[in-house]
Amino acid sequence: MTATPSALRREGTTPSGHAYVIRPSRDDDAPGLAALIDAVAREGELIAAVPGEPGTLEQSSRLVSIMLEGGLTLTLEVDGVPAGHVLVQRRAGSHYAHVAEVAILVSNAQRGAGLGRSLMEMAIAWGQAVGLAKLSLRVFPDNQRAIALYRSLGFQDEGMVKGEVRMPSGDKDMLLMGLSLSDRA
Repeated sequence: MTATPSALRREGTTPSGHAYVIRPSRDDDAPGLAALIDAVAREGELIAAVPGEPGTLEQSSRLVSIMLEGGLTLTLEVDGVPAGHVLVQRRAGSHYAHVAEVAILVSNAQRGAGLGRSLMEMAIAWGQAVGLAKLSLRVFPDNQRAIALYRSLGFQDEGMVKGEVRMPSGDKDMLLMGLSLSDRA
């Protein structure tokens, strides 16, 4: 089963009056998404990235790879500029193919407008449509705003992974969270 094209697109207006669209990512999104990751990385340790990574070529390769592996990548544009991104990367191998990893980021200027929730809802709906049993994600345990969003969508804490990410400030733990899609109607 595949998700319908209309399920992979949302359009609207932000609370501050700016036009937005969420749509499947394209290869030409890579420069804007690399710049978005860079901007969020510059805000501090909210994501597992540092300023300057990934570059456009690496981001382009990642988009293509995720799609070739049967995953999903959606870009949020506000006023025509990339302002958010969600990807769902399917696991490889018959014993793991029922689970996919979710990663999301939203620009500082657009946080609090419900766009991150929309991205996550679309990722969850897609996961259900393609028959996944579970979505999982990792988040820094001090990113309470993101954790609150994930919990409000039904994700549950599954444990702490110690020293999982090497950041400039040192090795950081990650909270592992999961959402069973089998239990959802």
